[in-house]
Amino acid sequence: MWGHNGRFEVYIRYGELKRHPELMAKVCEVLRRMHEEAMSENNIKRAQRIAKAMMNLKCQDPPAQSPRAQ
Repeated sequence: MWGHNGRFEVYIRYGELKRHPELMAKVCEVLRRMHEEAMSENNIKRAQRIAKAMMNLKCQDPPAQSPRAQ
């Protein structure tokens, strides 16, 4: 599905993620890479949103927040 900003977006129901742990692991890995990318670009707002998504999904090792976020 195309989002309002012209980028491709994927929606996955939480129940589907819970039923398929291998899918949850993949989603968490993608979010982890996205967070690292946002931090390397110094995009703090995006990194915070990704970290919140990781916390909501209870990913194994949520990223450390930047000092400015605390």
